[in-house]
Amino acid sequence: MAHRLSRGEKGKWIQDQPKQAKRPPVIILASNNYALIEEHKLTLIGRVTNPAIQKTKALVDFFLNHWNVAGQITGKALGPYLFQFKFETKRDLQLILSKGPYHFKRWMLILQRWEPIVSDNFPSLIPFWISVHSIPLHYWTEDALKAIGKVLGPVEDWDVDRGRVRVSINGLKPLEMKHDISLPSGEIKEVELEYENLEKHCFHCLSLTHEGDACPTFPRKENRDGRETRLGISQNRTLERLEADRRRKDEKKGSRNLNWNPSENFASSTRWKNEEHKDSSWRSESNPPYDYGIRRDPHRRYESSQTNRDRPGRPSARERLSFTKESEAATHRENHSKSYTSALRTE
Repeated sequence: MAHRLSRGEKGKWIQDQPKQAKRPPVIILASNNYALIEEHKLTLIGRVTNPAIQKTKALVDFFLNHWNVAGQITGKALGPYLFQFKFETKRDLQLILSKGPYHFKRWMLILQRWEPIVSDNFPSLIPFWISVHSIPLHYWTEDALKAIGKVLGPVEDWDVDRGRVRVSINGLKPLEMKHDISLPSGEIKEVELEYENLEKHCFHCLSLTHEGDACPTFPRKENRDGRETRLGISQNRTLERLEADRRRKDEKKGSRNLNWNPSENFASSTRWKNEEHKDSSWRSESNPPYDYGIRRDPHRRYESSQTNRDRPGRPSARERLSFTKESEAATHRENHSKSYTSALRTE
């Protein structure tokens, strides 16, 4: 019987399975949550920028051990992306915020004071000190710095002498490294922005969530056609910090290797093991000196074995074997002589 083709094999249309209807949202009734809002008013909410490398549980443990505050501080991981820190006093909370921005595993952290709002984009702000380069000297004023900072985000502070402004940047969006300013004379001038303490980020799309090799908007190496990305001041500063950190780790590793003495470490470990196993009952002086737990010392005299050998008692295996062979030989000679004598008498 010939095989009959199915609708799928024939390429005919098959009706799609109906999708399961989505359940309606669960209704949360209104309640008095004033006590909860008061409980969390001294809380910082944070977000990692690279969840594949930054683990929230390890992050919380690290900062709890490194932040020095007067009051008590507690922390908790809120899943793979978010975390929180709760402070005892407002002064401690503001002190920690003023020392930002923070990073973990060389990737930036988003840290913001908690607010009773519902948004997937909260928290999102990172405070940066931003140095503005290429401003004409006769326009180097407080108003100019504040005007440039307002374009980037909420302005927190400014420093006219050093030509920088502190701005809360949206860390979920790509950074802006250059900006055009319009001078009172009508001229357009391009200024370059340097983000202080900026760690790893994408040098192509300027995102804080991935590196250049994993950038979705930049072609892969085999498809770039020789195109290169020009690095700005912030990227060069980031590379300098990463290189300094690598050299510091190499120097620390080298000093550790120089301080390591193999002979001293071996002697100390052998002495420690000997003292540890000296009182063991199964390694007493009456037993043979075979120690399978530690390395035998070639300079040690094992008197117990000599005592056992000199002690009268059962003969050794070598003596027993030699005695047996000699006795067998004597018995064989005696039997042979007896048989020979009896044969002569018979004749």
